[in-house]
Amino acid sequence: MYLSRPDFSGEGFKTGNGRENSLKTDTLFYRLFLQRPQLIFDLADFPAYQKAPYRFQSVELKQAAFRIDGVFMPLAEQRECPLIFAEVQYQKDPKIYARLLSEILLYLYQNTPLHDWRAVVIFPDLASDPGKPAHYREFFDSGRIQVVYLDRLPQHGEGLGVQLIHLIEIDDARIPQQLARIKTAITASPQESRRDWLELLETLLVYKLPRLSRDEVRAMLSDILNVELKQTRFYQDVFAEGQQEGRQEGRQEGERLLLGRMLVKRFGALPGWAQQRLQDASTLQLERWSERILDAATLAAVFEDQ
Repeated sequence: MYLSRPDFSGEGFKTGNGRENSLKTDTLFYRLFLQRPQLIFDLADFPAYQKAPYRFQSVELKQAAFRIDGVFMPLAEQRECPLIFAEVQYQKDPKIYARLLSEILLYLYQNTPLHDWRAVVIFPDLASDPGKPAHYREFFDSGRIQVVYLDRLPQHGEGLGVQLIHLIEIDDARIPQQLARIKTAITASPQESRRDWLELLETLLVYKLPRLSRDEVRAMLSDILNVELKQTRFYQDVFAEGQQEGRQEGRQEGERLLLGRMLVKRFGALPGWAQQRLQDASTLQLERWSERILDAATLAAVFEDQ
């Protein structure tokens, strides 16, 4: 599950259009999982008793040039809740399954966890899957490894998590229609979880909307999400009246807010010095710090000058 570190420069991304964009999409999925680990249960099939609280993180493999970027660690003591290894693969890799199993088995050897394990491999479509090698057939037949093709997820009637994931894949012309479905689902969700869903939507909009003009953004938000999104700090800071015009400014502020939110989720309340560093940071610095979130053992390590 090793990923080359992504470059966040440029405007937005489109899936499946080269190495840079595929890495951005991989990283976006890991950000979403960090914010809401339960999303994995919207994508893959797990029995209800295993859907306990999880923490999403990366782990280092000792004496190996590997890091597993996507591991869902169960917070509950129940032994029946497995470790879940996640791989998001937007580039065709003929050895993905061999690499995946090598890393998982090495992790199990080095750590001897009490919990069982499962794995979920996420492809944009069937064409991106190099095929399941016969050597590893038992892992797939037993359901220990599940494969998810995003283009085959149901378009309607599924959970809110799936509806948000669809926002990654669709083109700009279909965004308003998809946002209308998302608004309906968010409105119908319990009040206590609505804010979490809005934060996930904000994360996605930061990456989708910078390709659109400010007028398009205003029209989309006012017509579809005017009440829900205007109540969030993200909308007020990035899109409210008086914000300086221009896509780059909006994207930089959105990146700053998202990075701050993820740092709080990972390390707790931010001290004054960290808040000041975020406020003073350039776009390039924000991008570099974002790349370190899963790796860093401490808050200070995120901000280290290298």
